[in-house]
Amino acid sequence: MLAALLTALVALPSPGDHPRTIHVGGVERHYVLHIPRPARRGPLALVVLLHGAGGSGRRVAASTGFSAEADRRGFVAVYPDGLDGVWGDDAPFIRAMLDSVAHEVRVDPDRRYAAGISNGAMFVHRLGCELPGTFAAIAAVAGGMQDETAAACGTASSLSFIAFNGTTDRLIPFDGGDGRLSATESAAHWARTDGCGAPLDPVPIADRAPHDGTRVRRTTWTGCPPGTAVVLYAVGGGGHTWPGTWATRLRILGRTTRDVSATRVIAAFFLAHPRPAR
Repeated sequence: MLAALLTALVALPSPGDHPRTIHVGGVERHYVLHIPRPARRGPLALVVLLHGAGGSGRRVAASTGFSAEADRRGFVAVYPDGLDGVWGDDAPFIRAMLDSVAHEVRVDPDRRYAAGISNGAMFVHRLGCELPGTFAAIAAVAGGMQDETAAACGTASSLSFIAFNGTTDRLIPFDGGDGRLSATESAAHWARTDGCGAPLDPVPIADRAPHDGTRVRRTTWTGCPPGTAVVLYAVGGGGHTWPGTWATRLRILGRTTRDVSATRVIAAFFLAHPRPAR
């Protein structure tokens, strides 16, 4: 027992980024494992961050600043790559990746989380449904739940959920359509799964950046079981962007709010919502 413990301690990766390759279903898959600075004793919380279509793990890490937040709060961050930059039927890869990480790092199974943007946000809804009991909470940015995911998700276990959606998102509209639920309906799905009650009236967030052309409102569902929560941030005037980052130069993506940092809010929400005692 002591020898095994010493081996595990010696094998723990050093703080920083570590590229990793695994094979799943005969296909080579890649991810980056970020160990927080300074080194922390386990078991540690873990956050999986999923890029949008055409992106990569390294790019979403850089654009969101999630590794700096991982260092500040002391959790492990994992940045997987979709095949050809897209997420599809990738739940087996995510499961295998989590198993691979667990061989290197002492991960708290009650504090595993997943977040994603755009195509990654739609996939994170799928992970909540297809890997029940794996994640304590998920977060979706600029992406709603697909109709087919909702239809197949009736038996998913409860989990906490937080979302950020721009009301003027031209790529994945706030009001849904084209095979996707609206932002509000997507959040309401998880509220029903959790057994929550009705949502409260939206609460305005302080307009800390009055020149960015956005106003943010937060909706919270009531009556959720102890330890769970469902929250939606509606970014009025916001586009297909990650709140709190610098404005994109691509006009089709729309405005980026600076009133709130999705990275900081998501990290705080995750760590405040471990899986409730069973």
